[in-house]
Amino acid sequence: MSDPLSSRTQAEYSKMLRGIFGEYLKDNMRTSVPGHVLSFDPATQMAEVQIGLMLEDRLGSQQPRRPIIHVPVQFWGAAGGTLECRVAGNTEGVLFFSQECIDSWVDQGGVAVKSEPRRFSINDAYFIPGIRSIPGAITSFANDGIRLRSNDGSRYVWLKDDASIGLSNGAGSITIGADGVVNINGVTITPAGLVHTDNDMQAGLISLKLHKTSQVQPGNGLSGVPTP
Repeated sequence: MSDPLSSRTQAEYSKMLRGIFGEYLKDNMRTSVPGHVLSFDPATQMAEVQIGLMLEDRLGSQQPRRPIIHVPVQFWGAAGGTLECRVAGNTEGVLFFSQECIDSWVDQGGVAVKSEPRRFSINDAYFIPGIRSIPGAITSFANDGIRLRSNDGSRYVWLKDDASIGLSNGAGSITIGADGVVNINGVTITPAGLVHTDNDMQAGLISLKLHKTSQVQPGNGLSGVPTP
């Protein structure tokens, strides 16, 4: 006959193993977590980063995790160029944790010898800015095409879904429509080369609306050049 206690003993043993491995993984296995920048060094592109979630101990009490120092920050780019963007305190993003120690690679690049055997350590993090909380969401988000813009949205280069292009430096703007019509601060230039504006136009000191004509004589002859 089979032992009536064997199934219960096996279940309890399995439960115990799950608890042990669960606690081990919770304390030693790291993948990714949100965070924000405390300080940033533009020369090395390394940051001090604060994890955005509290650390909870086995008694249920919570406290902030210690900051992580010497964290590489990602900037989009490849061999052809790089997109630089200013990183300041409180810049939000996500921290990823390497499966192996990255200390020697950070210092040397290339294919480096591991300096420590640790795995998934909190010390082997890299930071990717751009993942945002709701309070940190982008203001005036257009959701239209591709836009490279300042945080306040006043300066941008905008490739819109309707095939038009917009440019703004905060003081003036240029729009190139899908039909080729260009608008510069309200002045329209058509593909045929005609300029349409309700305002005056000026070349040097010569006003299109207010200029005078020189060398005027009665008759059917042509006048001279315009004068201011």
